[in-house]
Amino acid sequence: MRVSDRQLEVVLKHAIPIERYAKRISEAHELGHGPGSNADICDLGLQRKAQKVWKETLPPPFLSKVADSYGRCAQMMSGALPDDSADGDWDIVCRYLGAVATAIAEDSEQGMNQAPLDMPDIAEMPDVIRYDSLAELMHPDAVEGLRSASVAVARYCRFATQIAPDETQMACLQGLASGEKHADLAERLGYSERHLQRILADMWHQFGVDSAIEGVAFAVDQGWITVPKRT
Repeated sequence: MRVSDRQLEVVLKHAIPIERYAKRISEAHELGHGPGSNADICDLGLQRKAQKVWKETLPPPFLSKVADSYGRCAQMMSGALPDDSADGDWDIVCRYLGAVATAIAEDSEQGMNQAPLDMPDIAEMPDVIRYDSLAELMHPDAVEGLRSASVAVARYCRFATQIAPDETQMACLQGLASGEKHADLAERLGYSERHLQRILADMWHQFGVDSAIEGVAFAVDQGWITVPKRT
């Protein structure tokens, strides 16, 4: 079954935080933690151990939310076929999501408490996770494989969906690429700085990036804008 735009949006929402999660574990490896010996990131036994680490700092309602979302995404991915360019990476992310969902769901304590109002969204893996402990479990090759696969899947999702900027977004991107300051850009476009910040934040979320630097670089890669040469 062909992957729909809606499915691609859901997969992208999961692939981005997975990449950041893997990157933080790699950083822990670089700081001297571990490395672990398990080289299969989709191994259920490994994810059961990782789940115990998550439980140290993450509330049961959040973990229950992750399990539900990851499980739904894995099921959806297993029934949808991307083109050959993303097939292998798609499978890795799908199996990883399924393993994490299963490991959490096996724990009967999850979901027993009412979700707190300030519970984080699954689109952001919390900083409180003990990435040093996770580094002790996982081999660097496993972590790099997950990071690489999630990056490839996110790239595929972005390229396969219609996320080209509108006229206002294009003006913002070209202004930022030209070195225009936010205050000057907002005044030129007739917006308050606060409204401009909202436009930019929504655009970075749309592109799946974290900052103006990444957003402008992404727009240049897509051929939407050019960066003026400095003289």
